[in-house]
Amino acid sequence: MQQRQVGRTGLRVSRVGLGTWLWGKDTDVHEARDQVAAFLDAGGTLLDSAAGYGDGLSEEILGGMLGDVVPREDVVLATKAGTGPRGGRHVRDTSRGTLLRQLDRSLRLLGVDAVDL
Repeated sequence: MQQRQVGRTGLRVSRVGLGTWLWGKDTDVHEARDQVAAFLDAGGTLLDSAAGYGDGLSEEILGGMLGDVVPREDVVLATKAGTGPRGGRHVRDTSRGTLLRQLDRSLRLLGVDAVDL
């Protein structure tokens, strides 16, 4: 799979990323493992997640694969923050506190010290 440079960061990512939005909802752990294995076999490196995907299940599933199915050094982990449920509605909150809380949650769910993007 072709790779791309991410600006001036020094990161190189596959042109196609594997999104984990439905993991924990429509995609169970076994299907997720199969998806990751096929993606890595095809040369993919960019794994896209967010703490809000499946209310954290997506990152929890991915975190369970890191080091086992997914060699951490072979992938670029991306996550997102700034949106989520509040009072029965989906809201945006990009305040510093919310971004830091959501990043900490993602790191905990993924079982890593840092994400790449």
